[in-house]
Amino acid sequence: MQERLKPFTIISTKTELEKISKRIIDSQSVEVIPLEKIVDKNLLERVKKDNVNPFQEIYENFRNIFEFVEKNPEPKTWEVSFPTKIKKEEIIEFSKNLMDELHILSERISKLKEEKKYLENNLNLFDKLQKIQLDVKNIQKIQNLKYKVGKISSMYYERLFNSIKNEDILVLKLNEDKDFVWLFIVYDSNEDIEKTLSIANFLEYEIPKNYSGTPSDILKTIQDQLKAVKYEIEIIEMSIKKLFYEKRRYIYEYSDYVFVMKNIYDLVQNISFTEDFFIISGWTDQATYSKLFHYCNSNDYSLLIECSIKEKQPTLLKNRSFFKHFEFIVKMFSTPSSDEIDPTPIISILFLFFFGMMFGDIGHGLVLTLLGFLIYKKNKSDLFYVLGASGISSMIFGTLYGSFFGFENIIKPLWKRPMDNINYFLLTSIYFGIAVITLAMILNIFNKIKNKQTLELLFDPNGLSGIAFYWIVLGGIFYYMRNGAFPKISIGFIVALIVAIYLNGIIFEKGKLSEKAVQSFFELFESLLGYLSNTLSFIRLGAFALNHAGLFLAFYMMSQMASNSVVSFVILLLGNILIIGLEGLVVFIQTLRLDYYEFFTRFFKGNGKEFNPVKYKF
Repeated sequence: MQERLKPFTIISTKTELEKISKRIIDSQSVEVIPLEKIVDKNLLERVKKDNVNPFQEIYENFRNIFEFVEKNPEPKTWEVSFPTKIKKEEIIEFSKNLMDELHILSERISKLKEEKKYLENNLNLFDKLQKIQLDVKNIQKIQNLKYKVGKISSMYYERLFNSIKNEDILVLKLNEDKDFVWLFIVYDSNEDIEKTLSIANFLEYEIPKNYSGTPSDILKTIQDQLKAVKYEIEIIEMSIKKLFYEKRRYIYEYSDYVFVMKNIYDLVQNISFTEDFFIISGWTDQATYSKLFHYCNSNDYSLLIECSIKEKQPTLLKNRSFFKHFEFIVKMFSTPSSDEIDPTPIISILFLFFFGMMFGDIGHGLVLTLLGFLIYKKNKSDLFYVLGASGISSMIFGTLYGSFFGFENIIKPLWKRPMDNINYFLLTSIYFGIAVITLAMILNIFNKIKNKQTLELLFDPNGLSGIAFYWIVLGGIFYYMRNGAFPKISIGFIVALIVAIYLNGIIFEKGKLSEKAVQSFFELFESLLGYLSNTLSFIRLGAFALNHAGLFLAFYMMSQMASNSVVSFVILLLGNILIIGLEGLVVFIQTLRLDYYEFFTRFFKGNGKEFNPVKYKF
């Protein structure tokens, strides 16, 4: 069902801006609309909008403050009230001073982290150089010779070694792991091996010049330096937390206020101002309207009036509990307009009925139920709630069919088994289709009556002419099947109704008469064909019920041909998994198709705009 929304306009002095704006955001039930949809454009020339949010920068400062200590603030908006003793200048000075202190500490941490990274790289390098028990200074003083230290991919090592083994080059393997080989290469200064190393993707590491002694001694020194840097980083990080907790009370109090003010001035972007007043318009529900009306009209500074808006009201669906979870199916097709029936409760029942009839099995339904509701419990997605509910419907129809994980000899059916009553189920599916199509046309008639569209009610293919034509034809077919002749009295009515449906396009479409006549002919042909095709489309209800039983039967026969009981069990297990996963998905899609194409298209236009209330945003 839809909740009736009320349009309103508030005119108030600027002194009330923060109070009224917070009430609107707190309610989470007000959609603000541009003023030009209320008043004439000539009046708008005398009002102006404030397009600058003076609290955006301060808000960003507080977000950065919380990021420094890795906290996610949860503003207590209900504790912020107006008028308040907090001054904007006081907050700006507080946040600036705090940010300056934090920046100094943060920059020091950044430098220490760079130093830490440098030391870790050197630690890794000298760890690999431990095989060379020479003073690093002596290595760097080598004359007439050059050296390189680095690593090469294991897959390229042999290729590199073979390419330089006949050269006057010494290659010392320092270390080897799964991916890389570390090498120390010494060669004559006249040798040109850079190109060869480059082709082999040799990654060179430079030995720092600020160290002396053997690699083992240097390694110990670096380890001590690295520990000292890590301790200093921890100390500064603790200093940041200490600074935060020393001023925590003010940080939270100010940040809550700034968060509210930032959202208030985001809202202000949609408010118009004169020199002394502001004007705000929108849609809201009856309860919120009453609260705003009581507040505004109980003081001398504000006025709330109910006024007409130059657009259709937005749509606020108010389905409760069980039906609420099926709203997303309707919205996937389109949002209902405020002047048409909300199909959510009806589509909830039809969806489960269609799914259960096509996928009736107690065991398979139980799996879908557990899977759907368990996932829904974790992520609260309506899709999985619908999946769980569909599983319950499958279990109900499985009880009617007497099917448990495909086996039909365990439970006695309360209705009939599809495979034993093929013609019965196909014919029953058509009867269900007739009922659903008739229901869709009745809903369309209600929509026409609701919107006082009398002529369209008479001539619409899904209106009175359409439903009369549909049932007269059906009655004629049933009469023919019983008596072997079509009733002559119904032919005149059928011709008259076809003419009425044909006139629908000529009366309501725009354009030249000749063009409308041709277009109406093809629309008439499409409508007449649609009655037949849409009705026969419901055969899939019975066909998929048969398919479900037949698919399991195929896996059962394969399991019986298996050489041993283990293989037989595996075949049945995989078969059931395939049926639940693949066939379950196909049936889900077919259920949506019946709902959207055969049902929705006959009465549901879905040209509404969803209600979008103002809420707090980070």
